[in-house]
Order: sequence, then C-alpha cells, then structure tokens
Amino acid sequence: MNILWITADYFIDCDFNLVPYIRSLGVNVIWKVVKTSTHIEISSDLECSVISLKYKSLDPRVIFDYKKIFCDVDLDKIDVVYSDFVGVPFYYPYVFHKLKRKRRIPLVHAAHNIIPYKGWSNRFLMEKYLTYVFHKNQYFQIFSKHLIPYFEKHYPGKTIFNCPLAVKSYGEVTTNSYNVDPSKLNLLFFGNVKENKHLDLLIEVMNTLPETLNGRVHLTIAGKCDDTEMYEAMIGTNENIVAYFRRINDCEVSELFVKHDFLVLPYSDVAQSGPLMIAYSYGMPVICSDIDGFREHVTDGKTGFLFEVNNVKSLANVISRAYTNKKESYGMIKQNLEEYVDKTYSIHSVSTRYLEFFNSIIGG
Repeated sequence: MNILWITADYFIDCDFNLVPYIRSLGVNVIWKVVKTSTHIEISSDLECSVISLKYKSLDPRVIFDYKKIFCDVDLDKIDVVYSDFVGVPFYYPYVFHKLKRKRRIPLVHAAHNIIPYKGWSNRFLMEKYLTYVFHKNQYFQIFSKHLIPYFEKHYPGKTIFNCPLAVKSYGEVTTNSYNVDPSKLNLLFFGNVKENKHLDLLIEVMNTLPETLNGRVHLTIAGKCDDTEMYEAMIGTNENIVAYFRRINDCEVSELFVKHDFLVLPYSDVAQSGPLMIAYSYGMPVICSDIDGFREHVTDGKTGFLFEVNNVKSLANVISRAYTNKKESYGMIKQNLEEYVDKTYSIHSVSTRYLEFFNSIIGG
C-alpha cells in the first residue's frame, strides 16, 4: 500500500507517533507536513517533507505553495491520500482538481472539526468551507462517535471511518522544570487557553476549596494564553495554583504528565482532545465535564471522573472525590485506565483500524 499522508503542523501531535508506526508495518507512506506557523517545531527525526507556506491562506497565490505538496509525488502509484490540513478556502478546491485529473484516488479527510466552535477566527467562512468539503468529498475520518449522527444527517451517503486519536507519547522524562509535592493531590490544566475550555471555572473552584482541602490540592496551569492578565487576576495570591502561561516545550511535556495525578478538562464543548490522549499515554486519569466528547472516553469512577458541565459545585465535589480516591483506590483507577487504553487507543490498535479502512476503500 502506498499512502500520501498530508499533516497540518497544528495537528502534528496527532500523527508524530502514528505515521512512523504505520511505516514500521511495511507500509510506504509519503509524508508531507504543511507548516503554517513559525511557533510549531517539526522534528527532523520524523522523516517527512515540510512544505512551508509563503503566502497567507486567504491569498490565492497560496495555491503555488499547495502545488509543492504534490510536485515530487507520482500519483499513479498512490493508493490513498489522507489529509487533515484544512487550508481555508483554497486548499481542498485545488486538491480536488489535482486528483480529478488523475485516476480516481480515494481522498480521506480527517475531520478534526465538524461543527466550528465558539471562538474560531473566520467562523462563518470556516462553516461554509467545511460544508463544501463535506458535500464534495466521499471519505471521512470522524474521531468522535457522538458526532457521527450529526454528520450522517447532514451529509448522507458518505463513507465514514470512526477511529479515535491514538495516545500521544512525548517519551521519557528528561527534564526537572516543575516542583510538585507528591503528598498533595496534583491537578494539571494543559494546553492553549481558550474560552470553551473554561479555565476560569477551575480557578474559581480552587479559590473556594473547603478548609479540609486547602493546602492539600494543587493546580498547575501550563499552556499558551492570550489573556494572561485576566487569569492572573483571578488567581491572585492563591498559593495552591501556579501558572505557566507559555508554549510548553515538547521536552517538558512528559514531566508534567508524570508528576501530576489528574488532568482537568472543564471544557463546555470538544470534538476531540489532544491533552486527553497525552494523559492516557502516560496512564494519567482525567477529571472532565460530562459532555458527549468526553463521556465516550471516560467511565466515571472507573477510569476517571466526570462532573456536570459549567457547574462549580459539581467540579468541587469531584475534586474532593479525587482527593479521597488518591488515598484509597487511585491505583485501581490507573490499572483500569491502562487496560482500556491498550485496547482502544494504543498505537497498534489505532494503526490496525486505519489500515483496515484504507484497504476497504482502495478501488472502491
């Protein structure tokens, strides 16, 4: 099997373990990474071709950049094209045109986003563009089960591949940048701070912990933030919270997830969560809101904890449960999680499902 695999740099963490593993199975993968940002590093160890965009996405001349993706690829020898790059608004029209001129090659769009969420830039344009892509293309990967009924209702007759993200490992711990007291319940909020992720809710809970938990629960916030002043004002002098409002270096990620007990995801909406898959890679349970995008990945009390979305009291109660749990049955939750992850999200399990799907559509 010969695959042309196109990854957007903003989704590189979804593929940097997956593609090398698929290659290790004897599959020929021509891997192209479209670099849209100077802030996202692409490791030279990945053995991929990096296509740096010279023009902005709304500039029609960006098509000359997209041509570079295919310039050294013999499409007559490609069985499947897999792409998670979005490229509003010119990328997919160009790709459809490019592939139409050749024989009919299955093009799988990895639909990380189906329903644009609040806070997206150019949301109106994105919605129109995705509607066009969903109508025009035939093959789609949908990462979250709860989005399948919506997709099937609005875009009937499409061929859907449902498979979650694979776990995302950043390797062994090689740094010692974060001081964490193991005697406490150590919570982690990780990733870019966006409105829908509701860090404000988590900070409010930490600011109103009961006396029985004060000084016994600690929160580390680690991720880039565009409104640090607002969150720093909310944190104030709370010694139970430490914030690192910056992009976390890849080499530091493993340390954060190994040293903390629970990842907290107080989101109000989500398609799929990269931080969740990192946590699962390191056997770290999560505390998350009970929205559809998390309920399918977490069994309350068995592999993690769920709380009522946007409910301060509910989150506070769950943190109290987690504190008690750490002393009594944390090891059992981690064991349950390890078994669940190995069966559902391991690189081997996910890769097998990808290849089965690709084989099913070749020549179809």
